[in-house]
Amino acid sequence: MSDKARQDETVQQAIRDLFIGSIPERGEELTSLWNELDPVFQLVPDIHEDERVIMDAGAFRFVRFNHRVVRSFWIGAFAAWEAYRAFAESEDTQAVDLAHFRLLVVAFEANIQNDQSDAHSLPTGIPEPGTLPNADREPQARAASELAIIAVAWAMLHEIRHIRHQREGTSAPPLENTPEARQARHEEEFSCDDFATKFILEHVNRFAEKSGDDPALVRRKRAMAIYFALFALVLLAKDRWDASNTHPSVQDRINAVCLLMKDNRDELPEAIACTVFKALRRLWPAAPMIEIVGDSA
Repeated sequence: MSDKARQDETVQQAIRDLFIGSIPERGEELTSLWNELDPVFQLVPDIHEDERVIMDAGAFRFVRFNHRVVRSFWIGAFAAWEAYRAFAESEDTQAVDLAHFRLLVVAFEANIQNDQSDAHSLPTGIPEPGTLPNADREPQARAASELAIIAVAWAMLHEIRHIRHQREGTSAPPLENTPEARQARHEEEFSCDDFATKFILEHVNRFAEKSGDDPALVRRKRAMAIYFALFALVLLAKDRWDASNTHPSVQDRINAVCLLMKDNRDELPEAIACTVFKALRRLWPAAPMIEIVGDSA
């Protein structure tokens, strides 16, 4: 594999297709965003001098990512779906069989640890990233794959907001080691999560009007995808969930996104997410958790 980043038109078109496929009703706004920011997406190698997992934004227009991080979100979505399936189909939630869920979490960790993320085949039932199983023959695998794609779009939109912050001059200072600079970096991360979440959810009615789908079901699907993106973040940050010099704690990020989704609240994706995170707690007891956002008194 080349040690150079790819930023050819094939990579750029793949990301544009990702966004249009995930949030087609915002095509005009995406075009405007592209014209405004002129982003360049760079596909970097799995083995890189910076980190093993690459997804970041810098230099006012560049968004870097590697195959490993895309594969992570993909496996994470299938693991999340499996946790939900295991509980939903179990007659005894105290004795639910999480063996396959454990296998998928192990596959996720192998994806991070292997020099090449695709060094080993994915577990049975998981297609390669980007492959959409037949909805009639494999409805659950199709559901997980569609949620995975939207989850990656959420993560990419987060990075796009970083680029806009840089263009606006509102980006937090990257190198200053002061409490104020640290807080500014944390606030920027919250801002980027906020942007990605709202961009995906705000105009589901537009899509529903054109497609004829129930807007509540469209929003439900997208909310689940965002919860699955948060689940992938928890897996990626294993044992590093506390606040750092650059990022707020994973739990605080989860709480903030959950609060955003309180408007037009749908309890089903929230309940599914809680189930998924509870399953992970059986493997990793200290992992962050989805907290039900109650109505204010």
